[in-house]
Amino acid sequence: MKNEYSIEGVKCGGCVAAVKERLSKLDNVDNIEINIQEKTIEVEGTASKEDLQAALVETNFKIV
Repeated sequence: MKNEYSIEGVKCGGCVAAVKERLSKLDNVDNIEINIQEKTIEVEGTASKEDLQAALVETNFKIV
């Protein structure tokens, strides 16, 4: 299943790498695509929005 969300705080390739590193550690995330210009994130897998946000809790990134 693919879900698309808005993401705040992603401004560069380093930000993308940091988000992907955190979220890829979740067992229920298979693939992550981030569009910096559109400020969107597409997540393939069964992770809920709450699961994703919990993985980013100690960062400057927020899934909205």
